[in-house]
Amino acid sequence: MYMVRAFFAVELTDDIRNQCDAVQDMLRHSDAKLNWVNPALAHITLKFLGDISDDLLRSVQEIMSEFSFKPTEITVSGVQLHPKKRPRIVWADVSDNGWGEATVAELDRLLAPLGITSETRIFTPHVTLGRIKRYDPSLRAALEKVAGHAFGQMSVDTITLKKSSLTPLGPVYEDVMEITA
Repeated sequence: MYMVRAFFAVELTDDIRNQCDAVQDMLRHSDAKLNWVNPALAHITLKFLGDISDDLLRSVQEIMSEFSFKPTEITVSGVQLHPKKRPRIVWADVSDNGWGEATVAELDRLLAPLGITSETRIFTPHVTLGRIKRYDPSLRAALEKVAGHAFGQMSVDTITLKKSSLTPLGPVYEDVMEITA
């Protein structure tokens, strides 16, 4: 049985991705060790499906024909460490007026009959900028300089189902399906 790593995502505009790159450059001056997300691959993950069979992926695609959502405007602004204690991720905050939480709830409802479980944590929209491999207090000092950074605003009218292949050079994403509002 062939397994694929899959997730639903919102793609970012080039302008917001350029701002991700600029913020990463400002944070590189800390002594912390991070694995930075390639800005060209930066996105908002709505729902991570994990490693699923190719057959289940086809079933997900079929059931998504029932999925509909309203387009929305989002703002990417602010940078923080997550979680606050023993941080593992640097992310950019996303304001979406509850759109993401409602959209994820609908995805969960549609995918439950396929045995795909709901996330137990409350959905927090964000853009991962880097994963912390070795924390250093200088990261918080660097973060203070970009904490309120405005990345930009954008319209969301498409959700993409993606496959992810992990390689030694980082993940490689392939679009499987686009769902438009």
